[in-house]
Amino acid sequence: MDKSSRKKKSLLINPTFQWTLIGYTSAVATLILVSMHELNSFAFRYFNEIGQLAGLPKDHVYFEFIHMQEATVFRTFIAISCLVAIVLILGGLFVSHRIAGPVYRMKKDLERMTADNQTQLKEIHFRKGDYFPELAEAFNALVKSKNELSGTHKEAAQKDDSGSDEKAS
Repeated sequence: MDKSSRKKKSLLINPTFQWTLIGYTSAVATLILVSMHELNSFAFRYFNEIGQLAGLPKDHVYFEFIHMQEATVFRTFIAISCLVAIVLILGGLFVSHRIAGPVYRMKKDLERMTADNQTQLKEIHFRKGDYFPELAEAFNALVKSKNELSGTHKEAAQKDDSGSDEKAS
């Protein structure tokens, strides 16, 4: 199989849409993660204030414990943030493919039908699991209706032509 006959698979079908979707979900996730980080920082500052108000010396084990816990929570937060970023990007790509794919497929099929200058439209089909299967169903119903109507008109025209031929003889 040569390179030209292989189907090229692109990571991004509609980059503008897909990056926008991933960007919005990432922005929301970032806002949530930053809020959680600030909440944790506030809590640890509050714990330090409690120790200071209790009159504990700065080298007290309480402050060491608070500092260790804060470092552990921060490392965990960074790990979770990285995991969330990976899941959002991969999930965003998957979902955006299921949205952009059918639209791209329908656009390409319509362009092909237009370029071929076909009088009859052809049905289109989306991949299993794609979003908006109702678009293909609605278009295919239109195709069926138009093609049936076109067939009825052709039959009527043929009858008219054959009736004219009989009268002429």
